[in-house]
Amino acid sequence: MPATPDRSYERTLIWIIAAVLFACVLVGGGCLIEFLILPESKVPSWILVLGFFLLSLPWVFWLLTFLYQIFSRCCGRRIGFDVEKKGDGGSGGGATATGDDDGADVKPNANGIGRNLSVASHESQMPLAKSMAS
Repeated sequence: MPATPDRSYERTLIWIIAAVLFACVLVGGGCLIEFLILPESKVPSWILVLGFFLLSLPWVFWLLTFLYQIFSRCCGRRIGFDVEKKGDGGSGGGATATGDDDGADVKPNANGIGRNLSVASHESQMPLAKSMAS
């Protein structure tokens, strides 16, 4: 029976990234508000630059994520992080083992590269069929 991989690390990583980006927005906004409210003589000159930098970090993150999606679809590969690695009896092998080795779970994608659907399902990223769109 194939073991299902634990996906809690992905959810934890998403929450950490969201918290960091949210903190950047709060601190950056605070820097800009401080620059606007306080007199010019009491505000350091770098506070405006820091505010704009921190407020732009979520946009840079979004842009890099967007470019990653485009390039990964063009190249036909995605970078994945497997937590559970099983080898052949402790020899340090690296392939993730789920199911039999006969390739029953492996289906080729549009580029002809096989992928294991039980491990890397990207159903939510597939476009809807025309019959479902209406």
